[in-house]
Amino acid sequence: MKIFVLFLLLVSFVGCATPPTKRYFPRDEVKNIEVGKTTQKDIYEAFGMPLHHGRRGEDDWWMYIHTLDENSESLSLYFNNEGKVSDFFYSPFRQSLEEKMAAR
Repeated sequence: MKIFVLFLLLVSFVGCATPPTKRYFPRDEVKNIEVGKTTQKDIYEAFGMPLHHGRRGEDDWWMYIHTLDENSESLSLYFNNEGKVSDFFYSPFRQSLEEKMAAR
């Protein structure tokens, strides 16, 4: 019985946790990113832990995603072997599909 109660408490706690994609996203910081100048440490301090990370050839890759009910935005960054941004792509919120269709 104790194990069952602990299991229910754990499931309740996990269910209340904020998914990483719904956390605060400091979109105003995107304008401060400069290719060849901004470092991985700068990005980490501004945006926190990336949701996804990996490599593309010699470059490290980090990705941040922020979602709300009908919109999303993403920030994908590549870092050279010096740990500086070599390329990035920011896709800001877009109109919901319903708003787009109503506008046509």
